[in-house]
Amino acid sequence: MKKKRFSFKAILILLLVIFSLGLVYTIFNSTGVKDRYDWLTLKSSQKLDVPLENQYPDLPNGCEVTSLSMLLRYYGVKVNKLDLSENIKHVSSYTDDGKYRGNPHVGFVGYMSQANAGWCVYNEPLEQVGLKYTSRIKNFTNHDFIQVIKLVSDGHPVLIITTTNFNHVGDMQTWQTAQGEVHVTPSSHACVITGFDKKARIVYVNDPFGHKNKAIPWKNLEKSYNQQGKQALYVE
Repeated sequence: MKKKRFSFKAILILLLVIFSLGLVYTIFNSTGVKDRYDWLTLKSSQKLDVPLENQYPDLPNGCEVTSLSMLLRYYGVKVNKLDLSENIKHVSSYTDDGKYRGNPHVGFVGYMSQANAGWCVYNEPLEQVGLKYTSRIKNFTNHDFIQVIKLVSDGHPVLIITTTNFNHVGDMQTWQTAQGEVHVTPSSHACVITGFDKKARIVYVNDPFGHKNKAIPWKNLEKSYNQQGKQALYVE
C-alpha cells in the first residue's frame, strides 16, 4: 500500500489558512475593531433593576463595599455592606512608621465607618472578598469602557471605580506605598452601572449615596473610569 503524502502545495495552503485565521483574530481583538463591534451590537437601551443600598449613615467611606453588595444582591447573594466591610482586607493609612502610605490595591485604606478617616479600596481586595460569597465574580479591570457597557447590554450590571462627580478630576495624588507608586484621589468613589441609553449617550448607575439609576453623561463617566485605572467587576 502506498503511503499518502501531503504535497508542498497542500502544506502551503494549510499554513496560509492558519496565518489568515490568526490575522483575522488579531485584527478583531485589536482595541478599535473590538470596540466598534461592541458598539454596533449594543442594545439601544438597557436599565437593570439592581437593588439600591445606601452607604450612609453606617459607612461614610464605604462606597466600594456598598456597591459590591448591590452587585451581589442582584444575583440573589445574601449579603450587605456591613458583612463586606467586616470581611474585606483593611490596611493602615500609613505603614512602616509613616514611611509609606497604605495601598488600596492591598486593602481598604483607613476606616470605613469614621468620616474623614478613610480613603478607598481598589479592584483586587473587592474581588477577593466577593469570592468569599460567590465563585462567579469576575475582575474586568483594564477593559475599555465600551466593553463594560456591552456587559450591561448583555444583562450584567458592572461595579466600577469612579469619582464623586462621575467625571475627570484634577486632584489626583501619587502615593509611595510598600509595593510601589499608586495613584489616588480624595474624590474616589464606586458605583454600579445599571443601564444606558445609546442615543442619548447616558449611563445609569446605582450611586451608593442613595440614588437609583442615576443618569450620568456617558463621556463624563468614561473619563472618570479611565482616569481611575479602568477598574471593574461583574458577576457572570
